[in-house]
Formats: sequence, structure tokens, C-alpha cells
Amino acid sequence: MKKFIVLFLAACMLLGLAACGRQESTSPTGQADPNAGTAAVDPSAPIEFDMQTSEEKHIVTIGTIDKSLFEGPILITSFGQSTDASTLDTALGRVSGVNYTYKAQAIADEMASYKTVIIAVGASTKGLGAAGIKDDEELARAQAIMAKLKETGATVICAHIGGQTRRGALSDKLADLVLPQAKLIILKEDANFDYKFTKYAEANNLPITLIFAAKDTVQVMNDIFGK
Repeated sequence: MKKFIVLFLAACMLLGLAACGRQESTSPTGQADPNAGTAAVDPSAPIEFDMQTSEEKHIVTIGTIDKSLFEGPILITSFGQSTDASTLDTALGRVSGVNYTYKAQAIADEMASYKTVIIAVGASTKGLGAAGIKDDEELARAQAIMAKLKETGATVICAHIGGQTRRGALSDKLADLVLPQAKLIILKEDANFDYKFTKYAEANNLPITLIFAAKDTVQVMNDIFGK
């Protein structure tokens, strides 16, 4: 009898803990809370949220893109030294007649040469290490570039195309530097698991192009810069 009572009490405790866990992860309406923090999120773990792109629909644009804003000469650079800037280089290189430069470690003093700057946002520990750049040094370079771009009035595109695995403390700091000056967001949608980017776009009337896979940047670049 005592054994039964102990097992019964243990089961009740487990059910109570499970209920508390459910309450912490949901909103008052019972839906997943998009405002939940991301600090404890495992970047490699699958996260369920409402995605607008899919295997059947790889590209979704919310808002209207004014292509006349994106004039050459164009610069592609990296904030975070991931391979995402190289992916954009490959994609834009497939669009004929585009005057652009790819320089992952461009500096602020070079910004006056460009009318459009595409910034690949996403920190890579491996990339930063290979380049011999510390996190605070990359952040300082990004801050200096954004300050210079504010002076020159160049058009900025914020491209976060590394997906969920590119989200993290440094990546988010870099994104937050770029977003206020961006005229367009290009986003691999699984990085939007907390709705950070779509919420920002909606609040600031900013067009955002969601892509299902990084390879979709080829079509996006052609849509924006193709003749």
C-alpha cells in the first residue's frame, strides 16, 4: 500500500511539472509565444513555428520592393565572417551586367565608393577564427561601416541567409545594427523562429523576402538586379 501511495504522489508531481512547463512556453491564448527568449534555444534543434515558405513555395515577399533603390556600384560584405557572403557573391555573379564587388572584410573608409551595400549578417566562430578576428573587433568594424553608410546615404540590404544555425548573441547584435538602415531584408526563414525579422519588417513597413533555402538567393538577386 505504501509503495502505491509513493508511486501515486510521484506521478502527480510529474504531471504538475509538465503543466508548469506548458504554461511557460505558451501565450495566454494557448499558442506558442513568439516573444519568448531565444537564449536557451539549441541552434541545431528543430523548432516548430508557422513558416510561409515551403518545398512547394521557396520564395515569399511581404511588402513591395522598389528596385530603383538598388543602384550600382554594389558591394557585398560580411558581418560575422560566415560563408553566407560568399553565397551571395555566387548568386549575384549569375546576374549579367551587374557592377559589384565582393569583399568580406571591407572597411568603413571604402563605403563612399558604393551606392548599394548588401550585408550578409551571421557570425561564424570558424570564419572569425580563420580570419583572426575577435568578436568585439568584428562588431566595431560593423558599427563603423553602418555609421559611414548613414553619412553616404547608400542603400542597405540586410541578408540573413544562414538560417537558424546563424542565430546567436553576436549575430543578433550585428543584425540589430543593420536593420535600422536597411531598405530590404532577405531572410532564410528558419532563422525567424521567434518572428524577430518579420515583426521588425511589419513594424517599420520594410519589405522582407523570405527564402526556403540559401540557393534561392540566385532567383532573389536576379529579381532585384536583373534587367
